[in-house]
Amino acid sequence: MDERTALLAVCAEPAALVERSGAVVATNERLRQALGPGAAPDTLGPLLDRLAAGVARPVDLREAVLEAVRAGRLLRKYASPAEPEGDDLEVLVLPQRAAPPGDALVVLRLPNRRVREQALERRHERLALLGQMAAETAHELNNVLTTIIGWSQLIALPRPDCTLEDLSEQAHRIQAGALKAQRIVADLMGIARGQDDRAAANVAAVARDAARMMAAECARRSIELTVEVPDGLEARIRRTRLSQVLLNLLRNAVQAIRRDGHVRVVGRADDGSLLLQVIDDGPGMDEATRARAFDPFFTTRRGGEGGEAGTGLGLSLCRRIVEQEAGGAIRLDSQPGRGTTVEIRLPVSSIQEVRRLDTGIFRQVPPAPPDFSLLLVEPDPEAAGLVDEVLRRFWHVAPIAVSSVDSALQALRARRFAACLVDTDVDPDGPRALAERLRAVRPGLPVVFAAAGDSWAALDAAAEPGDDGPGVLQKPFTIGQLLEALAAAAT
Repeated sequence: MDERTALLAVCAEPAALVERSGAVVATNERLRQALGPGAAPDTLGPLLDRLAAGVARPVDLREAVLEAVRAGRLLRKYASPAEPEGDDLEVLVLPQRAAPPGDALVVLRLPNRRVREQALERRHERLALLGQMAAETAHELNNVLTTIIGWSQLIALPRPDCTLEDLSEQAHRIQAGALKAQRIVADLMGIARGQDDRAAANVAAVARDAARMMAAECARRSIELTVEVPDGLEARIRRTRLSQVLLNLLRNAVQAIRRDGHVRVVGRADDGSLLLQVIDDGPGMDEATRARAFDPFFTTRRGGEGGEAGTGLGLSLCRRIVEQEAGGAIRLDSQPGRGTTVEIRLPVSSIQEVRRLDTGIFRQVPPAPPDFSLLLVEPDPEAAGLVDEVLRRFWHVAPIAVSSVDSALQALRARRFAACLVDTDVDPDGPRALAERLRAVRPGLPVVFAAAGDSWAALDAAAEPGDDGPGVLQKPFTIGQLLEALAAAAT
């Protein structure tokens, strides 16, 4: 082993010994593994190109490193990833003063690759949970939509003796169904985007959501599922991870019972931590089964007789989430013929989750700002009609409604408005560019965009604290949220 080889052998990072000309003299095993199949390039430029393919401004990185090698100059150069989930790269150029003169040790580090891998792992787990929830949620959403359609048809065709109180009751039933559908869709979209995933979970809310998603399966099997978790319990665990744990435990319990039984989710504060139990009155487990219950790929469900085959990963995943990620503990108590209890102990979160849900049409609404007037830019006549009715009923204001950007610009030239409410779909150039066009006619005009889905996410991400960009009202919104957004914009 010569001096060059020895230098590379002791380097813990991928590294190459390079002459000032850029010729690669030798590489260590770690660099060859990082490069993957095929021979390593014999010059530094192509070698950098292969490793820096995913970074921002790879040409600048390459030229800076080559120049440092040619000049025999010490260099530490970092390149960030071009995409949020891409690789970053840090390059160290260490000129060698010993013989042979002029060589440089080029060390290539991937400092955040593990962080990226963890982010990808969380994303994959989120998508797995989303797929797991989708089928269970579809049944519930169809039930909600059936209720909304049915009651709306009854309102459209009222009985001859129908009173105002009857209509009001039916309208409240429709509203309750719509708010429930809103919550279902928001839960799915939040998981897909990774939102509402702080290290604090409202345990009662997560438990009720998990039970709701299992309700159709329980009804099919004649299994009674109850949740006995008081409000106000906050666990230090990500909401989506707690949801994943509970769904796995509930599914295990239901499939163990198969038919005609009871499953309970019980929670309470206990000696500075939070205790959560999933209790079933199924057949239970013998000692040998209990000993292997948390082993990966171990399952007692082989399918047949109407049951589903198990993967053997559910309890293993639950243990990893509870113990490794949340710093809690999980244990199993089961006896043949006496059912099974899975007990989870989680640290209590110091963060109190604030959950505000507008639950009624006649909630407290903000008063109308002085001299309020609104320009409404809405291509959908049904949505425009709703906003018009709300403003007339609560603020005694009749908005000026138009359906296109050109009409909006003409209206702004003709008169002043206290605020402008715009649907994001009216202009293909994007909401923030449209806000600038509107303000070019009326400088300082408060603009609120009603946005749904990706349009809302893009607007929300583009907003900066303290900027003068447009406000954002996420669809679907309630009457109270609409009036609050307009009041905030106009004051």
